[in-house]
Amino acid sequence: MDNGVKETLEHDDFTSNSALPEVNPGKPASLTWQRQLNSIGKPPAGFGLSFKEIMFLAPIGFRLWRYTREEEAIGRRSIFDIFRKHIITSDHGVPLGGIGAGSIGRGYRGEFQRFKLFPTICEEGPILANQFSAFVSRPNGKTYSTVLCARSPEVTKESTGSGIESWDWNLKGEKCTYHGLFPRSWAVYEGEPDPELRISCRQISPFIPHNYKESSLPVAVFTFTLTNTGRTSADVTLLFTWANSVGGISGFSGGHLNSKLKMEDGVRGILLHHKTANGQPPLTFAIAAKETNEVRVSECPCFIISGNSGGISAQDMWHEIKKNGSFDNLGYEDCSPSKPGSSIGAAVAASLTVPPGSVRRVTFSLAWDSPEVRFGDKTYYKRYSRYYGTLGDAAAKIANDAIYDHSTWESQIESWQRPILEDKRLPDW
Repeated sequence: MDNGVKETLEHDDFTSNSALPEVNPGKPASLTWQRQLNSIGKPPAGFGLSFKEIMFLAPIGFRLWRYTREEEAIGRRSIFDIFRKHIITSDHGVPLGGIGAGSIGRGYRGEFQRFKLFPTICEEGPILANQFSAFVSRPNGKTYSTVLCARSPEVTKESTGSGIESWDWNLKGEKCTYHGLFPRSWAVYEGEPDPELRISCRQISPFIPHNYKESSLPVAVFTFTLTNTGRTSADVTLLFTWANSVGGISGFSGGHLNSKLKMEDGVRGILLHHKTANGQPPLTFAIAAKETNEVRVSECPCFIISGNSGGISAQDMWHEIKKNGSFDNLGYEDCSPSKPGSSIGAAVAASLTVPPGSVRRVTFSLAWDSPEVRFGDKTYYKRYSRYYGTLGDAAAKIANDAIYDHSTWESQIESWQRPILEDKRLPDW
């Protein structure tokens, strides 16, 4: 009986590839939540309590405060920490990741934020080193480059100028639009950074009806559609950078290590092994891109975001791509564990030529693997570990499989959502 139910859940007829619609990843769905990338929303206002309400809630507030301090005394974070200060924003978009695997939030302006990778922990602030960037050059000598994020890091007095603040944060976002329809989103960059190149980035996570296997995966796929409306070819490099951090100050704890990954079927990238603190299980990120006859993939296994760990700086990494369009001449292969107080990242570059009047696509993936879930002295394993094991070494395989399977996911999601979107009896909301 149990086996029969399990088989039905994992392999429902809904997920059959027969009669699935073809989906253009560069075209947003017919009905989406939209924002201009340069728009700045108004954060929701807090609410106050009357004196009578404060007195009524004071006893339970004291109990929660005492419980929070008791948990902190034994090195645990309370799930009822009502006194913790939260970062309140209104720029949230569609998050990344499947069901029960942890999630990473994404702002509509391009930030990766709200890291919820471990139970009871949410690191709300963005990690601005986690970005996609675009570099374009034309035969007439014109060049364009920008981080694809309508937000830039603050430059502090302690800044050396060699960190991510040295990158080209040129995106204005006036003609760029974010479209959200869970579990997909699209960011359409009209005329930025190159006025004759339209860039569309479709983000998808595996949230598929009746498909609990793939819906449990900790992964997201990003497909860039490049449309050259100009009369000359465009040499384009798309850059995916990622910090070895699970949010907050975790990137500075030291002992983190990056290494290259290369699968047999053309997927290349970087593994970022994170040595988690505070009793949490270790976690490994994988950032990857698919190499084809038209797309050349190169890697920078480690660059220094801040601190004095060995390696090239974030500024040098950026200049390498800006000058050469790839990391083929980088000549830097080794990566040592990061030193306490230093933060490191990695980068994957996909380079290609887009002929005039043509369309090309590039696919990236982001996966994370931390199969253990710890509650007190008990350890459980996330559902995806049934298919990828419990050793914590599956990030590369998950990233690889996602790149090859995401088109089927999108067709299944389209089959699920399209009848609702096209039903004229229903309101837009």
